[in-house]
Amino acid sequence: MDAPDREKLVDELYLVHCDIFDGVSKEDFASYVVYSKANETRILIHKNAQGQSVGYCAIHFFEQNLEGRQSTVIRMEAGLMRAYRGKNRNAPFVCRQVLAYRLTRPGRRVYYLGALVHPSSYMLLDKYATRVWPSAQQSSELDYGGVIGQLARLFGLKPVDPDKPGVVHVGWQTRDNEGDRKQWQASANSAAQFYIHRNPGYTKGHGLLTLVPVTLGCMAHATGRMVLNRLSRLFAPHPHGHRG
Repeated sequence: MDAPDREKLVDELYLVHCDIFDGVSKEDFASYVVYSKANETRILIHKNAQGQSVGYCAIHFFEQNLEGRQSTVIRMEAGLMRAYRGKNRNAPFVCRQVLAYRLTRPGRRVYYLGALVHPSSYMLLDKYATRVWPSAQQSSELDYGGVIGQLARLFGLKPVDPDKPGVVHVGWQTRDNEGDRKQWQASANSAAQFYIHRNPGYTKGHGLLTLVPVTLGCMAHATGRMVLNRLSRLFAPHPHGHRG
């Protein structure tokens, strides 16, 4: 894309972003999403029936040297207007992009690094990934602590509190209302409760640094979960009876 088209894209996506998030300037949004310094960037744009943009998912591949080995760090920004949520619309796009990258670089370590600013994002990772750091299931965080410190420095992520490793200043605040917050506090989902316990300041724009090793096994697991979810929706009982 040439410069004018990129600026049009920034304007278009920032309007969507401001409907979903608060706390980020247009300049910062552009540098994160459209003008990322990643080696590769791909952006999915969701449009409604009228052709208006209602969501986006940007995925970035940063090639880094981590602990003396050539590695890739995947970072993402995504948002979808409230009226269009509920069908996990980004997962197929993300899986295709990550799998294609993974298959063309055998032997390279690949991680996903998220500075997650909402429990729903952590829940998705917990659902689709085979290993997530930090998590209630990963009792030992030695690997997490070693890699996350280096990644935080590489990406300039500043901790909120030195005594709480992995919680950083992000600034992006999801536009939840008081009812939404109370629902999340009362959620029976163990992943949501773990996230809130580790990052109670997410409503202030604090992010929980979350690391996922992206292996072929992880990709196969995520793809299998997606297929099962789609089948369960397809064969779920129709609220108005059977369809002929």
